[in-house]
Amino acid sequence: MAESDNNIASFISLALQDLINEDIDDEMVSRKRSRKRATNTTFLAATLIGTQAILVGEKKSRVRGYVEEVVPAYTDEDFRRIFRMNRTTFSFLLEHLETLPELQPLGHGRRDPISIQKQLLITLWYVGGTDPQRKIADRFGVSESTAVVCRDKIISALIGMRQNIIRWPNAQELQTEEQLFQRRNGFPGIVGAIDGTHIQIKAPRDHPQSYVNRKHYHSLQLQCVCRHNMLFSHVFTGYPGSVHDSRVLQLSDLWESCPDKCGRNYHILGDGGYPLRKWLLTPYRDNGHLTPEQKKYNTYHSSNRVVIERAFALLKGRFRRLHYLDTASISTAVNIIVACCVLHNFCILEYDVLEENIEQDLESDVENANVHYDQNRDGIDKRNVIARNLL
Repeated sequence: MAESDNNIASFISLALQDLINEDIDDEMVSRKRSRKRATNTTFLAATLIGTQAILVGEKKSRVRGYVEEVVPAYTDEDFRRIFRMNRTTFSFLLEHLETLPELQPLGHGRRDPISIQKQLLITLWYVGGTDPQRKIADRFGVSESTAVVCRDKIISALIGMRQNIIRWPNAQELQTEEQLFQRRNGFPGIVGAIDGTHIQIKAPRDHPQSYVNRKHYHSLQLQCVCRHNMLFSHVFTGYPGSVHDSRVLQLSDLWESCPDKCGRNYHILGDGGYPLRKWLLTPYRDNGHLTPEQKKYNTYHSSNRVVIERAFALLKGRFRRLHYLDTASISTAVNIIVACCVLHNFCILEYDVLEENIEQDLESDVENANVHYDQNRDGIDKRNVIARNLL
């Protein structure tokens, strides 16, 4: 590297000396042409010195052989801490991605094409932390633009897995889900819990004020339903942070499909910010005059619904990029959020869950303070029946 730096310095010195000598020897040249040549000399000097800084800086900052030499040397604990999943889960995910034709190694005509393994590691580093793209690119020995291309290709592939990884339980799974929820405290018919959380984003170029939530920062709403084990069965995102939870629900496909998905006997649980329906049970409003059975219902309801808050805490604890998405594109932000939800489910399906990744999520109950008064008769009757029969 020292020899290369010396060669660059020598080249700069010789080039500058040639130009300077040319100016000195050519005494008959007009002042106008002399000034032009002097300007060219200054420009060349700046360009060559800048080139030297870029070349030398690149060699100093980029890590060579990181994927091939450093990553294999990580302990299992370090690998999981850095890439947010264990090696077994990573291997299963990589095995699936390697079957996708759209993810064939980047770099046609290059000496060293970028493997799918390296593309995946780049993406996991990105979603698992808060490092800027420039730093990630240096870590993996690629350009910043290449790191972005790798990330976007893997995220696109993960979104393609969405239908198989994030799905509503089938008939048999609904029975099992109800039984697993009911074991907690006897509350019948539960097949999921719904809530919304805010994903902070960079202020968009268009209509930035519509994305400001009640906490006074720009965000996107993420609505999810999860099962007893924090596995997402429904994900819906993209609406601005100023939109109320209940409105997001009504704008989502779940509003029309969930009555059929739940049928007569099942329901999901939501907080007081949601409307009360036969398929969506909310707590009684505490006006200070609740009956003992209503208080018990609220306690049992809350202890079951907390699973969605834990799911959001796990999602944001594992994929820390979701604390703030520094991208000007709303569509890119939405894709990253959905991809993280796919990864969340993939890890749970591989039993890759650690309590240390669960961090308190203060935004998951963003509308708890706002009780929704939209209650239909079927929902009221069903809630009252359940309240009366809880042991």
